[in-house]
Amino acid sequence: MASRAGGRASGLIIFRRILNHPTEYLLLQASYGSHHWTPPKGHVEEGESDEETAFRETEEEAGITSKSLNLMKDFKIVLEYPVKGALKKVIYWLAELTDHDCRVKLSDEHQDFKWANLAKACELVRYHDTQEALTSAEKFLNGK
Repeated sequence: MASRAGGRASGLIIFRRILNHPTEYLLLQASYGSHHWTPPKGHVEEGESDEETAFRETEEEAGITSKSLNLMKDFKIVLEYPVKGALKKVIYWLAELTDHDCRVKLSDEHQDFKWANLAKACELVRYHDTQEALTSAEKFLNGK
C-alpha cells in the first residue's frame, strides 16, 4: 500500500552478516514520488499490532517471511515526522536475515533494492531520522 499522509506505520530494519564483511542493511526504493529509499514499512491496519504490520509489510514489499528472520525484540525505535501537515509515527524493529538463500522479491510499490553497509545506507536514505535509526541499529549490534 502506498504511503498516506500522517498515521501510524511500522517496519523492520533488516540486516545480514556475511563473514569478513561489514553488516549490511536492506533498503527498498519506492517506485513512486521521489523514489526515496527506506527499510520495508507500511501502515498499520485495523486490528493489527505494530509487530504484525512490520512482518506483513516486509513480506508484501520484499518477499521475506518471518521464517527467514530473527526479530531482536530488545531494539525498537520510534520516528515521528510531519507528512502533508499531519504527524506520522513509524516504529521499526531490528531483524536479522537468517536464511541467506532467501531472495528479495519486490512488490510494485518498489523499483529496486540494495543491501548496503551503514555508510552507503545513510547515503541512499535522504531522511535524517531514518539515517539516525540505521546508525542506532549499528551501534546496538556492535554493542552486543
